[in-house]
Amino acid sequence: MLVRVGSPAGLGGLVGEALALLRGSPRLRRSLWFWLSTGLVLTEAFTIPLATLHDRGSVLPLALGAAGWWAAVSVFLVGGTSLLHTPDGTRIDRYGIPNGLSAIRAWFCFPLILCAALSLPGSLGLYLWCSVGGSTGMLDFVDGWIARRFGPITALGKALDPAMDVLFFAMAAVGNWLLGIAPGWLAAGILFRYLGPFLATPFIFLAGKRPELVHTVWGRRNTAAIGLVLFILMIVRLSSGPVNTVALVISLPLLVPTFVLHSIALVRRTAEAPRAG
Repeated sequence: MLVRVGSPAGLGGLVGEALALLRGSPRLRRSLWFWLSTGLVLTEAFTIPLATLHDRGSVLPLALGAAGWWAAVSVFLVGGTSLLHTPDGTRIDRYGIPNGLSAIRAWFCFPLILCAALSLPGSLGLYLWCSVGGSTGMLDFVDGWIARRFGPITALGKALDPAMDVLFFAMAAVGNWLLGIAPGWLAAGILFRYLGPFLATPFIFLAGKRPELVHTVWGRRNTAAIGLVLFILMIVRLSSGPVNTVALVISLPLLVPTFVLHSIALVRRTAEAPRAG
């Protein structure tokens, strides 16, 4: 049943309402368990073969690490249940494909970084990174298209998408550097782009500001530009081309202007944000 909702007060209110909604809606619980079980199966099914190829003795600790990462990401999904409503306040009693795909993108961060960090036969790590990692990165655009075309568009999706971007692109920056796809300066720039605002958010909240935690227009464009740059560099790396030169030529005109405009929008949003009551 669809109902109108208000906004719970504070983090405690969000968590309390999330648990109450899950207790009161069997359909919502089924939707949650579907995505949680899908995420756990996919994460472990990717991690365990990688660990086996690397060193059989690492299977158990890496499988446990994957389970821990799955649990950490799942907290975002469970805690965000109270945000499952449309922009006009209509309650949604399912998580939906867009939110599920955003979560899968985050769950895959653990096995993907293993592709870059573990010693695997031949160039298997590079090939898996480019194929599976590239496909997983595309989910950032797929989930948004599905939400706009078929729904549901929810407050959870608007908050979850940028949060998952932080996790995925921070992991991608490190992995691409380890595999020689991105030079160190580019990886550091991508880390700063995503971790900077993420780490600054608690201080902004402590200062009493309450900016909306959603993408800016130029943030989306900058994310798309980063994805394009990394895709081109993957092709260059696979063909043994001049990664550093190509990175310099394409990154400066694509990433710097979009990052500057995104940063201006963030500063403006924070300055104009209301204060906590």
